[in-house]
Amino acid sequence: MKTEELDHIVDKALRKEPSFRLSDDFALKITGAVIRREQWKTDFREYLLLSAVVIGLGLVVSGIFYFIDKEAILRFVNFLSNNTLLVIGGIFTLNFVLFADRVLLRLLFNRWSRT
Repeated sequence: MKTEELDHIVDKALRKEPSFRLSDDFALKITGAVIRREQWKTDFREYLLLSAVVIGLGLVVSGIFYFIDKEAILRFVNFLSNNTLLVIGGIFTLNFVLFADRVLLRLLFNRWSRT
């Protein structure tokens, strides 16, 4: 498209009033939606980082105990294998509490406070 044609189209569009109206708080609504979306991403990233740090610390501590006292680690692994359902349930519960604290509650409180 030539620039003269584009200029003609823009001039024609700007001469008359548009057939629709935006609400007075349109920019605030758009800004709020963008902020909420970015806040969700930030909160979820923080949750993943915190989960990775907790898992990493657990692995480091397990490695240190393995070199100090292999028998204690073997007893711990034996306990985990004997109580698999209880351990999985506990890990799932703690993970859900962490997720709810870091992501869900922030999302709900931000949504309620802005409406």
